[in-house]
Amino acid sequence: MDKKRIAIVGFGGRGQLFAEYAVNSDKAVLTAAADINPESRAAAKEKFNLSEKDVYVGADEFFAQGKIADAVFICTQDSQHRDHAIKALELGYDVCLEKPAATTLADCEAILAAEKSAGKKVMICHVLRYSHFYMEIKKIIDSGELGDIVTISQTENVAYWHDAHSYVRGAWRSKETSSPMILAKCCHDLDIIFWLLGKRCVSVSSYGDLYYFKKANAPKGCADYCVDCAESTRKNCPYDSFKIYNDVYKAYNPILGNAMGIRTGRKELIEKLLTEKPNLYGRCVFNCDNDVVDHQVVNMLFEKGVTAQLTMTAFSKECHRCIKVHGTLGEIEADMEENKITVRPFLGSDRVIDLSKMYEDFSVHGGGDKLLFDDFIDYITDGKPSATRTTLEDSIISHKMSFAAEESRLKLGAPVTI
Repeated sequence: MDKKRIAIVGFGGRGQLFAEYAVNSDKAVLTAAADINPESRAAAKEKFNLSEKDVYVGADEFFAQGKIADAVFICTQDSQHRDHAIKALELGYDVCLEKPAATTLADCEAILAAEKSAGKKVMICHVLRYSHFYMEIKKIIDSGELGDIVTISQTENVAYWHDAHSYVRGAWRSKETSSPMILAKCCHDLDIIFWLLGKRCVSVSSYGDLYYFKKANAPKGCADYCVDCAESTRKNCPYDSFKIYNDVYKAYNPILGNAMGIRTGRKELIEKLLTEKPNLYGRCVFNCDNDVVDHQVVNMLFEKGVTAQLTMTAFSKECHRCIKVHGTLGEIEADMEENKITVRPFLGSDRVIDLSKMYEDFSVHGGGDKLLFDDFIDYITDGKPSATRTTLEDSIISHKMSFAAEESRLKLGAPVTI
């Protein structure tokens, strides 16, 4: 069987991750990449051995070539997803589209219409469904051991350094240029809750705000850039850019590096970037142009009176998710960072499932990204159903939850019917 030819549009951190999977796959081959960033294009040639003619300066140049692969991974910015996905479908590509599918419900539905018109396949990158952690929880729920599931509570601990990097300084800091936090970050979580329950959400209420990362909370005398702040101020600031990029990340993080426009972990390059002006990632977190929330809660009512709650907070030390599932016969409490699931049946003894003793690969979303890549290739090869797969039609259901939550938040918690 011939390998599926894969092109990647948006060759940053996410794009290069999928490129790694493609070059190591026995079912796919990386044949093209596109990005507006010259550093990313250089990585496509140097790291992934693509020739000059197979690397394009952005999406427009790539799409101008016509159909030159079997499928395309679209890993561009949220606000670009609609146009890029529709163009790919019109050219006859199958599409693996990064989440969120688009930034408005109308745009999601426009992509769905294009998919149906083209007769091609679109899959959304809801990678958490593929993680060992959530697949095991889903298996327990579906076994009936917990009885009827009555409520789920999930917390997304974004981590102070991740929030500062992505949602205060970085590309997802603005609702207008990206999307609201509940969509950009938490559509993963809302999709997981929907998938675990297997029921439709009928009503949502939500509260949240930008509490901390604003000028009113800036220390006295702080500068616009960390490099210009007094040493005494920087010493006591956990959000100091030099701390985050040189201390929190002792080992080079390629996703951060790609976002910052560098491909190596050399300290002097990072510090040079943070010192030069203007730059995004050296800015004081209290003097940025960010407007997305740093904390939010979402209350959800599902069919048959089932309820769920999501809490998102920037103010955690580690970046991890934890979940509680309450059923009529038992409960689950689990932490994705620990890779342990505690099952507490009301009759019988508690047990702890240690996923680290069952699986080896927990890299990138608990091992979910690699399994998602493989499932997409299988999907466009044979079309066989998968219990974890998120088609666009399926994903729009959980996207509606995100849009409703943001509407409710802006209405100070007023319930929104879906």
